[in-house]
Amino acid sequence: MPDKPSTEGAALDDPWTRHCLEVADRRAFGWVVLGALAFALQLALVFVFEVSSSLPAVLLLFAAAALGLVLTRRQPVLGDREWVHVRVHWRRGRLVVHGTRQFVLDVSAGPLVRGRISRHRRAWVVVPDRAGNTVVTFRGVPRLFPAKVSRG
Repeated sequence: MPDKPSTEGAALDDPWTRHCLEVADRRAFGWVVLGALAFALQLALVFVFEVSSSLPAVLLLFAAAALGLVLTRRQPVLGDREWVHVRVHWRRGRLVVHGTRQFVLDVSAGPLVRGRISRHRRAWVVVPDRAGNTVVTFRGVPRLFPAKVSRG
């Protein structure tokens, strides 16, 4: 399995992109299973064992949060566009992309990924659509990060 996307052809046809989407699907399925187990355990505690502590309420909240996490997951906007290899850096919490045209992206990436980006200063970006939606990925990080072109 390659550790970076190819800039040849459509992003959806790329093995790296398909690998990232499969990893995301497995992660979402895991959250669904955990949420279903928490919900079933909550029902068993309330109706079978008649537990009157706060544990069933906590399990119900966890089940709802897991379901909400999966339902609000944004699918990456790829279309038939290609990956573009670009230089990047962080400025005031936003990702500045240096390519044929410079733009700034709002990307929700954690501190570990931000540190990796700061060290390597390279990324692959799908050219944004008219609404400013795009996807970013980084070498060795099997995840697609939905992003939006920032106006400010």
